Amino acid sequence: MNLLVVGGGGREHAIIKKLKENPQAETIYALPGNGGISADAVCVPEIGAKDVEQIVRFAKSHAIDFAVVAPDDPLALGCVDRLHEAGIPCFGPEAKAARIEASKVFSKNLMKKYGIPTARYEVFDDPAKALAYLKTASFPIVVKADGLALGKGVLIPQNLQEAEAAVKSIMEDKAFGDSGNEIVIEEFLTGPEVSVLAFTDGTAIAPMVSSMDHKRAGDGDTGLNTGGMGTVAPNPCYTPEAAAECMEKIFLPTLAAMRAEGCPFKGCLYFGLMMTPDGPKVIEYNCRFGDPETQVVLPLLKTDLLTVMQAVENETLG
Repeated sequence: MNLLVVGGGGREHAIIKKLKENPQAETIYALPGNGGISADAVCVPEIGAKDVEQIVRFAKSHAIDFAVVAPDDPLALGCVDRLHEAGIPCFGPEAKAARIEASKVFSKNLMKKYGIPTARYEVFDDPAKALAYLKTASFPIVVKADGLALGKGVLIPQNLQEAEAAVKSIMEDKAFGDSGNEIVIEEFLTGPEVSVLAFTDGTAIAPMVSSMDHKRAGDGDTGLNTGGMGTVAPNPCYTPEAAAECMEKIFLPTLAAMRAEGCPFKGCLYFGLMMTPDGPKVIEYNCRFGDPETQVVLPLLKTDLLTVMQAVENETLG
């Protein structure tokens, strides 16, 4: 089989290494790939991960049998939709399902509508109204850009002055471009964080081993949020009892909610969880394998990755 993996980071390298274990995998192409990946796949550096039309053209001309779209941007841009239109089997959600990450407003409203536990929040598209709301808020507080921001669109101001600066940076100075046209301001949750990556074909779900990533810069977690600076797996805070509660109250209800909204989720759904004193709550969803979590989770996977991905695409994961 000729395989194609879209992306060029450590996450994609971990995926490619696992795909290589399947004896059916002949040639694996990485678009664009990177220097490390070139030891395990054929890199095509001239085609970027967001160049959807070029990716589809390449897949057709190179007789690709199965594609994996790993990063958030091409998923949100509809890369999987276009590959499907071209008749190429593909792992990853279509654009309407990728909104679960691409729009914080969509995901928070989804959780509120379907009773999925998450932090209390308000949505703003007018900076003046957001600034007025902050005067009534308690701190610390969480300010999130609505759209994709490379894992850096979440700020945790400790006081009113920092919060006002965060709103101005995101909404007025456009620190994250159009991703900051709308923002979510939500309560600050406490407790250990847990990341759970799960395979799902829209109905069945198979969680992978839990993990814990280190997000805040600076000693004592005092700095800005980063895209993740390191990870351990499994997460020592994630007990079998916690896993059962998350399955019942978060994982299955999320899949049901997405089906009810007409955008069933197929691919790898990432649950960013906080184990609060009131039970597990969703901090965020990602529509793809997390980075850096994938680099520690996938090496622990015992089942063949390509077979699992094909079951997701064919909706036979159950």
